[in-house]
Amino acid sequence: MENIVFKPITLEDREIIQKYTLHGASQICDLSFANLYGWSDRYQTSWAIVADSLAIRFQPATHNHPAYLMPVCGCTKEFKTVIHQLNQISLDNGFPLILMGISPTCRDIIDQFSEGTFEYIHDMGAEDYVYLREKMVSLSGKHLQPKRNHINKFEKLYPEYQFEEITDANLEECLALGQDWLEHKEVDSSRLAEQKMIEKCLRHREELGLLTGALRVDGKIIAFTFGSSINQDTFDIHVEKADISYEGAFAMINREFAKRIPEQYTYINREEDLGLEGLRKSKLSYKPELMLIKDVAVLRH
Repeated sequence: MENIVFKPITLEDREIIQKYTLHGASQICDLSFANLYGWSDRYQTSWAIVADSLAIRFQPATHNHPAYLMPVCGCTKEFKTVIHQLNQISLDNGFPLILMGISPTCRDIIDQFSEGTFEYIHDMGAEDYVYLREKMVSLSGKHLQPKRNHINKFEKLYPEYQFEEITDANLEECLALGQDWLEHKEVDSSRLAEQKMIEKCLRHREELGLLTGALRVDGKIIAFTFGSSINQDTFDIHVEKADISYEGAFAMINREFAKRIPEQYTYINREEDLGLEGLRKSKLSYKPELMLIKDVAVLRH
């Protein structure tokens, strides 16, 4: 077996990693380079090229040993070799091979090309909510009337609002808003990690190729967001924060940012609900076009 070395993800790895992800079919938010880089401290994320395929290894909060994302293969026939080598690494280190982010299509590939038997476990709260970009811009239809109402109210209350990109000039204001949001929540390790991810990504927004946006009302930043591409037709919204004392701020930053996402993207991925009821209701209220299942596959010997 070839000597495989996993290395921590750095900004310099963006080009080679996106050579695989940007031209792949997978729409899951986990494969966005900005997410891989931004969350790498929390999940100890690393990568390697195995049999001309991209393998991403990380430390999930749910396990006491590493797991892998579904490998991104240049060719499906390479999958058997990739799984064999990842399994050997796992065995050598005394833990089972676990693959995460497994869609129904991935299950078919695994079952067809793997040498062993995988057990599939549904990952509650991990489904990605995916929407049509055009609908996020137009908010057409009776089901989205409440969103249009929120925006109309916002425009009536704050007619002088401004939408702007995040720059060095307003970066600290955005980070302060994120910190203020954090201080009004029950602080836990995941929320602290998110705030660290936000700062890490925004300070390297140009190197990551981020699209950014912020709302300013009466001279104050009251909402911000940023995202980047997953593949050629799907754009990912990584973060969206708003001061809820400004009525309609979330609906407004959502719509205004969607208007600025390039038309090449058919879909917008707004990521998971993390099993949180409030987040689930919010994401469902925008009527997702797709729900991307992301199961866990465990190799049984």
